[in-house]
Amino acid sequence: MSPAEVLQLAVALLHQHGGKVVYRKGADLDGDPIGCDCSAFLARCCGQRKEDSRGLWWNTDRIYGDAQGGHVRWQQIAAPEPGCIGVWPGRTVRGKRRSGHVFVVRDVAAALTVECCDTGHGIAAMHRLAWFAKGALGNGRPIIWARFVG
Repeated sequence: MSPAEVLQLAVALLHQHGGKVVYRKGADLDGDPIGCDCSAFLARCCGQRKEDSRGLWWNTDRIYGDAQGGHVRWQQIAAPEPGCIGVWPGRTVRGKRRSGHVFVVRDVAAALTVECCDTGHGIAAMHRLAWFAKGALGNGRPIIWARFVG
């Protein structure tokens, strides 16, 4: 699936579910009310499910690691482009787990994303200027950019 197709699906899901989905960790556009988290949203944007055929979940930590080396679904790229993803892994700080995050890049120059997040009340278009700055961090870790490869 090309970056343009990933972005097209992200925008379609935004129009279909924007403002109507509860951000719920571990949900995959299911339940009542309909819930979703960022990695499930991303999987849907790529025509996939959050859980793969082996029963493994594609959470942000797994996406981050795969982009940097495994390349089962993701391959890291040097700079953001429309339809790619930005991702940073989770982290434990003083015994408290901080979740990672993943989002689809909509417009690099305008720093626009399509994502599922609690601050956006589920699936939303967001302006994330700081995330597009050179050397940007999420949870104290570098935000990386990646393309869907499979």
